[in-house]
Amino acid sequence: MTDDRKYIYVKGKKIYVSDEIYKAYKKQLNHEAHVSRLDRKHKVYGFEDYNVNIESIADTDIDIEKIIETKMRIEELYKALEKLNEEERKVIDSLYFKEMSIRDLAEEQKVSSKKIFNFRNKILKKLKVLLNQ
Repeated sequence: MTDDRKYIYVKGKKIYVSDEIYKAYKKQLNHEAHVSRLDRKHKVYGFEDYNVNIESIADTDIDIEKIIETKMRIEELYKALEKLNEEERKVIDSLYFKEMSIRDLAEEQKVSSKKIFNFRNKILKKLKVLLNQ
């Protein structure tokens, strides 16, 4: 007489289960095998496929605190820039965002380079005060 009872192995031990549990288990195994075949076919690999410790690939040269601090300072700078009047913002935009020279900006505005230079310094002092509040 043959034993028709269904069983599965759990941690190396043979466990007898009902037909319903056996079918669900086999269905899951077949699904996992199917997904695995698709992954190989489409060359999809997970970290578990590599013998690499995730901590060994971390970039220890990156200072996260410094990055966050820099981003916060940039946000503060943009808030301070919003407090400038339109003329001051145009000068800062031209010199630092559009990378125009003082001479080019002076020619564009038909004023002396000295006037742009002094105005820029006045704006930078104002920004410094706004940032240190």
